[in-house]
Amino acid sequence: MLSISRFFLALALVAGSCVHAKQLSFSFDDGLNPDTNPEAVTINQALLSQLQESNIHAIIYPSLIKLGGSAGLQLVAQWGIQGHAIGNHSERHLNLNKEQVSAADYIEGIAGAERQLQTLPGWTARYRFPFLKEGDTRQKRDAVRHWLADRGYRSGAVSIDASDWFYNMRYLAYEKAGDTGSLVRLKKAYIRHLLDRAHYYDELGKKTLGYSPKHVILLHTNKINAQSLSDIISAFKGHGWEWIDTEMAYADPLYKQQPDVIPAGESIIWSIAKKNGNTTLRYPAEDAPYELENLKRFGLE
Repeated sequence: MLSISRFFLALALVAGSCVHAKQLSFSFDDGLNPDTNPEAVTINQALLSQLQESNIHAIIYPSLIKLGGSAGLQLVAQWGIQGHAIGNHSERHLNLNKEQVSAADYIEGIAGAERQLQTLPGWTARYRFPFLKEGDTRQKRDAVRHWLADRGYRSGAVSIDASDWFYNMRYLAYEKAGDTGSLVRLKKAYIRHLLDRAHYYDELGKKTLGYSPKHVILLHTNKINAQSLSDIISAFKGHGWEWIDTEMAYADPLYKQQPDVIPAGESIIWSIAKKNGNTTLRYPAEDAPYELENLKRFGLE
């Protein structure tokens, strides 16, 4: 049986190579809670080790509610110690597009997370909106944007959104059932999903911006990424992508834009395309039902 890396290298050879490498970087949301996840330390170390092996510097956006306490914060600190950036993903992981979530409560959650995260090595004032939702009204959207600007925050946007959380749920279910065959097929389906979404957002970027931007992809600190990261890195390289440090990606002027759309959020490229009147966009941009067809391609239900 072909290894995961050889499988996607074969796909790349069929697809052909690119003259100019497209560029992308890693961002990881949430963090891990050792009090509720017995594999938290192992997952955290696996992600860091694979990034180190590939000499890639990423950014992690921890949400305090996902960390549990000091033990979770210590895992986040390891990212900073190893040269990765640490941003802010809020205290309670609220969805700003929910009617019951006020701007004042939401801002309080950002400030609460900042008080703890700013003490860690690698802290950088970048904010990642939970669920990539930036407000269902102009009043809420603008109140949060103004507060972030006043505090000196820079963009924590993503250009490539994906549904790794969905594939992770499937991974944990197959692992619990001891279904090793499905695990192998799922990893192939997952990497195919990431390559597909990267291609989609890069093409959307070229149509919307007029060029291929430096991309930031959204992943999470979870089991499937801990088991697949080296294969993900190799698969993207085989398809003509170049991995760059996240700070280099954020230097792209794309991430200074704040599109005037309501509801606000999603991928920054998606949001700009919406502002420009693109009528082909699905909403939400990414969700579990979209992935069922991909699972079927790999013999999964």
